[in-house]
Amino acid sequence: MDGAKAPAISDVWREVRARLKSEYGPAVFSAELARLRVVDNGPSAVILVAPTAFSKSWVEDHAGARIRALWASFDSARRMVEVLSDRDLATSAAPQAEEADEAEPARQDTAAHAGNVTAMPRDRSGRRSGERFTFDTFMVGPSNELAAVAAKSVINASPSPFNPAFFYGDYGVGKTHLLNAIAHSVELGGQRRKALYLTAEEFLSGFVSAMRARDTMAFKDRVRNVDVLLIDDVHFIAGKPKTEDEFLHTILALMADDRQVILASHSAPGDLPVCDPRLASLLRGGFACQMMKPDLDLRRKILDCKVAQAEKHYPDLDVPEAVRDFLAARITTSARELEGVLNNVIARTALMGRDVTLETVEEALRELAITGERKVTVDDIQRTVAQHFNVKVADIVSKRRNKAIVTPRHIAMYLAKTLTTRSLPDIGRRFGGRDHSTVIHAVKKVVTLIENDDAIAALIDQLVRELGG
Repeated sequence: MDGAKAPAISDVWREVRARLKSEYGPAVFSAELARLRVVDNGPSAVILVAPTAFSKSWVEDHAGARIRALWASFDSARRMVEVLSDRDLATSAAPQAEEADEAEPARQDTAAHAGNVTAMPRDRSGRRSGERFTFDTFMVGPSNELAAVAAKSVINASPSPFNPAFFYGDYGVGKTHLLNAIAHSVELGGQRRKALYLTAEEFLSGFVSAMRARDTMAFKDRVRNVDVLLIDDVHFIAGKPKTEDEFLHTILALMADDRQVILASHSAPGDLPVCDPRLASLLRGGFACQMMKPDLDLRRKILDCKVAQAEKHYPDLDVPEAVRDFLAARITTSARELEGVLNNVIARTALMGRDVTLETVEEALRELAITGERKVTVDDIQRTVAQHFNVKVADIVSKRRNKAIVTPRHIAMYLAKTLTTRSLPDIGRRFGGRDHSTVIHAVKKVVTLIENDDAIAALIDQLVRELGG
């Protein structure tokens, strides 16, 4: 930290809580996030403590990555954030000490120089701890059947038939679950193979930390000394030249040894704003599989699976068939939102000693302001605007500044601000890592155009109708 005094943990947590409340809304914040408390875990780490194991799982699945990103932005000490339940905290001291004694020297070096790589609580494969993200709990339907079959085909294949394998789709369609299921199966397979799951943010922060420490070998050893490397949210690496270069050479090194690389992103390989043409060619040359939003039957299967998991924590929980049918039909946006609604229903019923009925479910939906209508996403907006102006999404999020690209980019930013609940910094990140001030400028520019140009006003109105906003 160059001698600078680290901010107080309570001050950082206050800032993070305020942002979480703004981004997730008062209802979800009060039900799921307000009950977290922060515990000092030494100079390089903090622990967020959830009251129950169920609450811990919800936080990890729905807010874990965002909490860590916010914490990193407010905390100059770059402390790692771990989420535990009260029960975990009470029993974690001894097992952690044992694991530290057993850790390999190379792994210890990695923790010292690239600690941000493993910010989430994980087992030794790097995947999320617990058994929630396995193929047993990955429900399959027409929207993800090819992805499931392809994922299973690479687990024990040597050499792999698909390398790299690239899964893409909107947020909440199951990409993270699928990658963790692959890691779980590889580790438990009979071939003694090693898998490592990382988010792109963890790959990026670990690489940056290693460069600052002037010791990148420990980082390289960790990400390249595996049989299967899985990187989630690859779009966060695109557009960062130095990280792209390391990412490219990591993939090439693994593929040269017939080791498997599996990637996931919300954008197709050809739509990523990649700077390095070699990396762009490599990503496009692999197997790409789109994962779509679940249909009604698959949503019902997912809901049944989530209810079964919840019943392990709440043995008296009873979710009637009529309620399950209602939720599966009503929540059409994503499996993640479906699970979020179920969690909120449980919080308002099982925790309060009330029965789960259609009336209590509708009450929860009203409090969450969920209507079941299609939610417009930034990805939807970028694709729609790109199609209208006959440009690529990659152009809109690129650094290019010619008028043919700038105008669609400004309009897409304006629509993202007016039709979604995303924050300005988040919108900026989704447009090639731009600052929030750039989004503000774009919004003001389009507002002026709407006021002074009837053609632009009509175009915006048309795009809003197409997006269903």
